[in-house]
Amino acid sequence: MTRTKDYHRILTLTLYFFSFLLLMEWIYPLKEVANTGNTVLFIVFIALSFLFYLFNVPFFAVVLMKLIFILFSLHHIFFFEYFIFDIQWMGVVVKDLIKNINFLFGREWEYLTNEFRTILFFVLLWLITYLLKYWLIARRSIFLFFIMTIVYITVLDTFTAYDSKMAIIRTVIFGFILLGMLFFQRFVEKENLGNSRKMMVKWMIPLVIMIIGSSFLGWIVPKASPIWPDPVPFFKSYAGGDERGGNKKSGVSKVGYRNDDSSLGGPFIGDDTEVFQVVAESRQYWRVEMKDLYTGKGWETSKPPTTSTYTIEEKPQISLNEGIDEFPFAENEGQGYEEKQVYKAARITKAELSPNLVHTYGLANIIYGEVSVAGGSKQVNQLSVNNVTEKVTASRNQGPFSMREYAVIYQPQKYSIKKMSETNGQGVQVDPRYTQLPDNFPKRVKDLAASITKGKTNWYDKTKAIESYFQNGQFTYDQKDVAIPKEKQDYVDQFLFETQRGYCDNFSTSMVTMLRSIGIPSRWVKGYSSGTYQGSDGVSENIYKVTNNNAHSWVEVYFPNVGWVPFEPTIGFRNTSIFNNDVEQTSQVNNTDQKDETEALEKDKKETDLTKGTSSEDNFSFSELWSKITTYLNKHWLLLTSILLMICLISYVAYVKRSKWIPYLLIWKYRNKRDSNTFIKAYLSLLKQLERYGLKKEAGQTLREYAIQVDGFFGSQMMGILTLEYERSIYRHQDTSINWEQHRELWENLIKKTTG
Repeated sequence: MTRTKDYHRILTLTLYFFSFLLLMEWIYPLKEVANTGNTVLFIVFIALSFLFYLFNVPFFAVVLMKLIFILFSLHHIFFFEYFIFDIQWMGVVVKDLIKNINFLFGREWEYLTNEFRTILFFVLLWLITYLLKYWLIARRSIFLFFIMTIVYITVLDTFTAYDSKMAIIRTVIFGFILLGMLFFQRFVEKENLGNSRKMMVKWMIPLVIMIIGSSFLGWIVPKASPIWPDPVPFFKSYAGGDERGGNKKSGVSKVGYRNDDSSLGGPFIGDDTEVFQVVAESRQYWRVEMKDLYTGKGWETSKPPTTSTYTIEEKPQISLNEGIDEFPFAENEGQGYEEKQVYKAARITKAELSPNLVHTYGLANIIYGEVSVAGGSKQVNQLSVNNVTEKVTASRNQGPFSMREYAVIYQPQKYSIKKMSETNGQGVQVDPRYTQLPDNFPKRVKDLAASITKGKTNWYDKTKAIESYFQNGQFTYDQKDVAIPKEKQDYVDQFLFETQRGYCDNFSTSMVTMLRSIGIPSRWVKGYSSGTYQGSDGVSENIYKVTNNNAHSWVEVYFPNVGWVPFEPTIGFRNTSIFNNDVEQTSQVNNTDQKDETEALEKDKKETDLTKGTSSEDNFSFSELWSKITTYLNKHWLLLTSILLMICLISYVAYVKRSKWIPYLLIWKYRNKRDSNTFIKAYLSLLKQLERYGLKKEAGQTLREYAIQVDGFFGSQMMGILTLEYERSIYRHQDTSINWEQHRELWENLIKKTTG
């Protein structure tokens, strides 16, 4: 008897030990993933829980000691400045507990304190250890928890910085050892082989050798590359956790401004997260930077970046619309027309603080921060300009200066078509950066550019011919079904001759490279389109909302004596710049451009009227709702996961113990019923409960034979009486409401016996 007891004690200890190691794989990542400290306390709590189960410590003693340990842990983490037996900090804990319970039931989870979250985590560990004990001792099965552990580790390895290489190996070893031990124990108990330490040793030694050996072999042997190398971009694009960019070969990207353009192509999904808001007189393209080196796959910069810092003294009495000295950085050398200089202002309000600035064509100045004059000295703002990409950032005191609001002062540009048409390329010195193409640039792209511009004699006509080429009906604007070039395939060549389907990057890159192939200097520019009209500020300005969906790229072409001029080849987009059609009459403005601008303003006004007449419920945006949901999940994932696990554990325990509480539910259900079929329904419910209890009616067994079996098991005659009344009700079609009144107490007493 003593040997049997020792065998059980050693077996239970071994099972608890490996379960403890398996549960530790849930704790180890917390420090790195959730920034959780003092994990040693959680580990000690788990170890104590298993020790209490091992030595069969009475329930009330276990509860008392665990509560004391939780209080000790709270003191160690949060209230260490108090003496441990000081009643003051315990009172704070009680008040905090009551307050957080109200938050919990009020679904104000973001207000839960760290102290309460720690208590919840201890409770979760308490439930998990109890569940592990039930699985190990009662069910002799750990497979579900083993699978959950593997899923947990792999998810963390995929979506976080946690490296699970060794964790997955440890989990496999510990899990299979537990599965093997539990399988052996189930086999022994089922076949009544008795408890033999020698049999267990003979079983375990080859099992452990096989598990460790196969794990080691799987670690050292060469392995095939993964079919899906990195699923993160695909999943994050739907969870709102990734910006458009990075390794797009891994999956679907999310639209938005990115810094890395070295690998273009691939689909993306929309994102209407606001980037900034503009208050301006008219629509503008908002420029961020340009790239000049085409690689065949995307865009890079031709030389290392250098930065120039400009200091602009602001004038306290300055008017935003006139009298601004020209900003040293400008895209244009001259517009080719004579008229009074008029300056406009656009007020930018960014959604987030950052030093990055957007600007538009004809930039004269950027004003940000407060302007103060004290003792004759003036506060100055600095603008740092990347001399390679022409990206503008705000700086102060030789460092980046983040702000949310600033004003862009610009002179509206009107480009002279006459001036641009005078350039045919003869005698023009061109910077080789803007005519660069890869050595292996496809010849058929060059031939296509030459055929499109055949018969055109000047740069402007050639540029317009290529810009118009994409409007011929062969090309489709698409964001989802967009191909990625193969390893040795050129990005432009694939778009022009194979897919003819893509978005702004495809159209703009193709136009730049075709222009360069015929010797016209051009560059690839990116920033944001004009945004969505939101209404008027009530004076004379319009409000535009610019989101990630407005991230855009377009083309700039250089014309001597005019400068860099924007062109728009992408289907569905309209160039906001004004071209002065002075070829025949130098004073006449292009009627088409004026018409386009008028139509745009009328459209804005219609949108304002529509907005005013539409309720907020009608402006529902699924993507905006999804963005809010994913933001909340990212912020509260640990709490929600803990609550979900608690619900799962409670649900599982309730299901396992259903034979204990279902009888009381049935008693409550039938106690006050008086209809004619109540007795029949109650009897059938009793049969199901007896089956759940373990007294299953065999096939071919009559109800009377089954009643004798049940009465023999419980040592009563209640089942026989109820069965006799049930048969009378069925075969004689009698009203059973009277029978139910007479036998209800008998039925309740019998069904209560199944809870023991």
